[in-house]
Amino acid sequence: MPLYKYVCPKCGQLAEELRNMKDRNDERLCTCGKEMERDYTIGRSDQPANCERISTALGVHISQIESGEAYKVHPGSRWTPDGYLICENRAEHKQRLKERGWRNFDDYS
Repeated sequence: MPLYKYVCPKCGQLAEELRNMKDRNDERLCTCGKEMERDYTIGRSDQPANCERISTALGVHISQIESGEAYKVHPGSRWTPDGYLICENRAEHKQRLKERGWRNFDDYS
């Protein structure tokens, strides 16, 4: 699957997503609620260490957010409307994974 880059025209947030080619034009919402646009700029595709990231792996069901359960289990967390965890940077993402005994497939440390 190709990696597609998106940018929010409202707040400037960047995002990358692996998608099937047939789904490449499907809507991608930013955390601010605005629909993101495809970013066709050339450059590095990896995110720098100190930028906000959305973790689908650490997401929860929307009902857990609505009931407040997600905030009790994961204090101080922020979530997208879809239930994905918003991490401030790579360090927080790694820490949240470690808290659950998980690790990135490319994290050998």
